[in-house]
Amino acid sequence: MLAVAIGLVTVGVPPLLLPRAPAPDVAVPSFASSPAPPSSPAPPSSPAGPSPSLSPSVPPCGTGGSGRPACTVYGAAVGTGWTVQSTGVKVVTNGVVPGTDQVALRVEPKEKTASVAFVAAGPVTATRLTFRVYGGRVHGTVLRVTVSATAAPAGTEPVVLTAPVDVWTPFEVDLREVAPGRPVRRVDLVVATDMLPNAYRFFVDDLQLR
Repeated sequence: MLAVAIGLVTVGVPPLLLPRAPAPDVAVPSFASSPAPPSSPAPPSSPAGPSPSLSPSVPPCGTGGSGRPACTVYGAAVGTGWTVQSTGVKVVTNGVVPGTDQVALRVEPKEKTASVAFVAAGPVTATRLTFRVYGGRVHGTVLRVTVSATAAPAGTEPVVLTAPVDVWTPFEVDLREVAPGRPVRRVDLVVATDMLPNAYRFFVDDLQLR
């Protein structure tokens, strides 16, 4: 199990090939009886295209209208190419944080099995996952965090994070440790109701893949 500290802590194409210049014409000796006709110039060769083998196997984060999932999974709204799935919780994608005019993802646990997942339309390459959690009142919030290279939940050991009561706490997860060498397609935040039975509403914001 990977230990995570509260606060901002780390848990943890090819150039075109130009055509070669044609070799200079070799002078052909002429004869008085039959002069040799001039040689025709060779047609120019086209530049070679980039090697397909050098193309990245996994597309990076999308920007604008690229059609790829954005690196911003959630930031006041669900990121492009991402959807939110939930089990045993009520999710408000534009919930207002108490005492402020800030909008964030509001999560209200309703059952013992409570979780929220962010699922991308395609894989995203990243090495870090960063986000903030506004802990639930009375006891704060304890989350188990996993990432998966597919649209299904990961079966790997989670990272356990604790957010204090009613304050924003930033977290950073090193994906090179929890998902070495793999792209990201899904991020799960599971409420650890076994560790903290009385789980109250909490907020998530600035969830980014970097």
